[in-house]
Amino acid sequence: MFEVYRDRDSAKVGLFNGLLQENGIRTMLRNWHASNIIEIPIPYLFPNICVFSKEDCIAAKEIIESYKNDDRGSLEEWVCQTCSETNEGGFSECWKCQTPIEE
Repeated sequence: MFEVYRDRDSAKVGLFNGLLQENGIRTMLRNWHASNIIEIPIPYLFPNICVFSKEDCIAAKEIIESYKNDDRGSLEEWVCQTCSETNEGGFSECWKCQTPIEE
């Protein structure tokens, strides 16, 4: 197995996992719940995505980097008018309460 992405934010890990699967890359999530059981952030326990072949590893890293370099990643954060939660710029609805972004 080859690790292709690790982050404290499980939402980002889930996003990239779905993106890889949509592109036909078989993945396995590790430490999906481990970061929730401790209060001290330990990078070794952060959720991560693994793939099963070296070829998929190369392709997966390219897909992730391409997405991260896309204009969607440079959008400004916004605050939900319903629950006051801060959301990343690429989100069209609040991650917490699913209220759509106000244009």
